[in-house]
Amino acid sequence: MSEQQQNDEVQRIQRRFGVSRDQASAMYQESLRLSQRQLERALVATGNFVTTVVALISSAVGFVAAFAWNDAFQTYLSTNGLFNVQNTTEKKFIYAIIATVFAVVVIAILGFINSRIKGRNLIPTNNS
Repeated sequence: MSEQQQNDEVQRIQRRFGVSRDQASAMYQESLRLSQRQLERALVATGNFVTTVVALISSAVGFVAAFAWNDAFQTYLSTNGLFNVQNTTEKKFIYAIIATVFAVVVIAILGFINSRIKGRNLIPTNNS
């Protein structure tokens, strides 16, 4: 905010509340401090939300991969011979491998996104 805009705001506070210039300036400075604290809290909450969403999606993808492997192992172990591989079992193992690769890729992408967003100021300032 420019110095002229700050002066205009202080004058507006003076007129509205009937206070001295020093009191209006103090009120203005305190309102700026309060606004900055509120912005910081909002940014922390946003970062927490993103982190929580990433954790939930990662858990869901990991859960799918775990169920795929569980199903594949159950089917494989229920076959008669160790090397007697049935087509259904092979399909389940392929599915389990694909689900695991998918889970790893998605978790890696989400981790990358989270690391890029977390801790950054999402609101542009004059310095950035």
